[in-house]
Amino acid sequence: MQNLIYLEEVDSTNNYVKARCGELADGVAVTARIQTAGRGRRGHEWADDEGMLPLSVLLKNPLDCDTLTARVGLAVCDAIGKTLENPPQVCLKWANDVIVANHKVCGILCESVFFGDCRNVICGIGINISQSEDFFRERNLPHAGSLWSLTGQAPDREELLKSVVEAVKLRAAMPFADCYNEYKKRLVNLGLSVRIISPSGERIATAVDVAPNGFLICRDEDGEFAVSSGEVSVRGLDGYV
Repeated sequence: MQNLIYLEEVDSTNNYVKARCGELADGVAVTARIQTAGRGRRGHEWADDEGMLPLSVLLKNPLDCDTLTARVGLAVCDAIGKTLENPPQVCLKWANDVIVANHKVCGILCESVFFGDCRNVICGIGINISQSEDFFRERNLPHAGSLWSLTGQAPDREELLKSVVEAVKLRAAMPFADCYNEYKKRLVNLGLSVRIISPSGERIATAVDVAPNGFLICRDEDGEFAVSSGEVSVRGLDGYV
């Protein structure tokens, strides 16, 4: 596969791309057999071993950066559905966590890096492919799982890698308006009570809609309000979803 860099081991595929943005081509993808220091949104660490597929895709001056993470989430859903023989229902928890059987199977972190007049976005993706239930239990990650532990199926790593890269590039070239209805259909949050967690505290509300800019529309006793994924995290009242 062209524009694909394989590494044996790396601290973070996002860090590798970030340090080389000026020399790497638009659309290049970087993966590794093992990633030792992956990081998710709001500084959360990724628990990694060889059962997880780490991947970063570099996009230069991509379309509609504010909704890119949502479209990357859809791309991962596309790729999982394409590479499993009996694909499960693959959903999204706003804004971009990929969910199977109410468990998170993929984390996504899109980071912007400016190089001259160019806005680079590094789309970091970590998909849990083949870890066991014990892997997550021992790390106190009750809401996480792998495709294998949740479905009894593990896609071919190389096939999944190529499918994700192709899907990310395809979704990145599409305006969010073209993805909006499908994105809403895949969201498991809508209609549910959620905890909105921000540095200033927590707020309980009902997730009722998604705005055209990707913000989550919520409602509580004070009325409707919109929240941005850059400002808050959203969790279910009784669990992760």
